[in-house]
Amino acid sequence: MTLFATGRGLTAGAGKAAVDLPPSLFPVDGFTAVHDPLHARVLVLDDGASRLALTVIDQTSIFDDQIARTQRLLHEVCGVDPTRSLVIASHTFSAPHVLPPDRTPERERDRNALLSAATDDAVRRAATEAAATLRPARTGFGRAPCRVNVCRDVATAHGWWLGADDAGPTDPDVGVTRLDGPDGRPIAVLVNHAVQSSVMNGSVTRAGGREVTADLAGAAAQRIERHYGDGTVALFLVGAAGDQAPFLSTVRTTVDEHGEVRQSDLHEDGYALMDLLGERLATAATRVADTIRTTVPTAPLLVLHDTVRVPAQVPPAGLHALRPTTRYDFTPAGTTEAPVVIARIGDTVFVGTQAELNAGTGLALKAASPFPDTCVVTMVNGAAKYMADAGSYDRITYESMNSRYGKGAAEAVAERITEMLRSM
Repeated sequence: MTLFATGRGLTAGAGKAAVDLPPSLFPVDGFTAVHDPLHARVLVLDDGASRLALTVIDQTSIFDDQIARTQRLLHEVCGVDPTRSLVIASHTFSAPHVLPPDRTPERERDRNALLSAATDDAVRRAATEAAATLRPARTGFGRAPCRVNVCRDVATAHGWWLGADDAGPTDPDVGVTRLDGPDGRPIAVLVNHAVQSSVMNGSVTRAGGREVTADLAGAAAQRIERHYGDGTVALFLVGAAGDQAPFLSTVRTTVDEHGEVRQSDLHEDGYALMDLLGERLATAATRVADTIRTTVPTAPLLVLHDTVRVPAQVPPAGLHALRPTTRYDFTPAGTTEAPVVIARIGDTVFVGTQAELNAGTGLALKAASPFPDTCVVTMVNGAAKYMADAGSYDRITYESMNSRYGKGAAEAVAERITEMLRSM
């Protein structure tokens, strides 16, 4: 366990920049056009002794080499030590992957290099704005329910599969952290909710192409920023959403009487659903933010890192191999390490994991935390696929099959995080 603590007093600055995707990039990763721009958003905090940065990039997941590259950029531009830099994917499923060079097919290397450069440039511009706008800040936290998410694990006659189950476990709360400048206007609004940004996941246009979109996270963030005006940056922090989908989705998945997975697509009409849910999430977040009374934080910024040894299993050969089933061979593969990070900003504590936790695990962590203002954030400093709770392995859900973690991993991580929180 490594502990980094800083001094007292707080300044904050935030910035955002669009990822400028050149026309020569397309087609890339199945995408042929841009519906709405992807963004990088950066929040920098300084308590007089050291700095902390939160960076959210509109991507499905962020690989290790890009994490390291982003952290170097933040160190160069903002003076943030990489150990105090949290890089988070908004988890839109409608963005091309920035692949590591060693995982990029030769025919795609030029396009991948263009995409990588465009993303890095957006991070640099957002970080430059954040560093340039540092000013005294006050913080506050609030939460309220918002029905944007739904449990996506559904029981069928052939086993559990993906869909929408209103009766399934879910975490309806939206956690909102507000950071105000000296004028009382928000510098940044952090929105934490257990939902995947996947309204448009898998959808194609009627012409047959896929479109790039920041999806639910982007739609909500842009509405929040418009609500408060220039100078406010909204960062979406995806919560314990491994088994949580948007309440409405453009592509509907069903399982027929033979156990075959069927899908239907609303195509471009699905953007109305994205806008509707984005508006609903943004309205809930701003309603909470408008009631938060910010104060000068008395606790120092703090970042706590650790790794947890957990059970491992052999991951599936590919997503094509997964289907609803009542029998599945979960093959043990020894143990592996799961990194975790805890960051404290004022009275708000952010628990971060690379792995995608289920909502039940997130609720258990918040209930066990000695800090009332606790947010669980996934997709932090890398991507590690699903880490389902033990009950998911018993039911044989998609998340449990599509995982490199074995049964009991989520519980081991939750136990260690709880110990870390109590030690603070």
